[in-house]
Amino acid sequence: MGLFNRRKPPITLSYVPKSTDPDAPDQTVTLRNGSEVGLRPVLRFVPRDVYGRELPNVEVGTVLGIDRGEVVAPPGANAVDVLHFHGQGARNVRGVEVHVESMEQVDLDGVVAPVEAVMVDLEERATLEPAEFWGVGLVNRNEVPISVGVTLVEYEDRVGDAPRQAVDAVTLQGTVDIASQSHEVVWLPEEVRGRFHGVLAHVVVPWAWPADPPPRDPA
Repeated sequence: MGLFNRRKPPITLSYVPKSTDPDAPDQTVTLRNGSEVGLRPVLRFVPRDVYGRELPNVEVGTVLGIDRGEVVAPPGANAVDVLHFHGQGARNVRGVEVHVESMEQVDLDGVVAPVEAVMVDLEERATLEPAEFWGVGLVNRNEVPISVGVTLVEYEDRVGDAPRQAVDAVTLQGTVDIASQSHEVVWLPEEVRGRFHGVLAHVVVPWAWPADPPPRDPA
């Protein structure tokens, strides 16, 4: 091996407090899985202010549950979750120290790409307007069928230049089965139309460890 031959680490973790895209979610954590196996992480977060100081009174929650082993990253792909903060100093969070509590290998049976999800209107066109958000468009680019969980996210109004908080999340009951190389549209129940500002989707695999998943914290 040459002196300057450097291999990229198989796993990297990153936190973005504020997206450069005003329509994208803020306060996201991304696990980039450069390995050849599917991974189910359990992550722990230490919130810090702009000066890097720990904020001990701030509690960190997640929308999808990447801190509870409820998110998987396909091999060669990313897993993304949205964080939310509560308690004294929650508005001061500008950085997060990420710790890996555990990392389980999972068999994804040929899944190599995450599911893509967009908000759609009645004409099945992509939209960013909550009032027009009547359905979720899901795309499976894998050569195998997948099961997908869908979560709707409500964000607060922007306050100056501060990162926008997720204030509520609802996971649709059951999973959506999508054939290989295909797409589906899931229409929203009437009671949730017009309320949410974004959608997150994740590949669902059988739970192997622990035997029963921990309960989901309210977003």
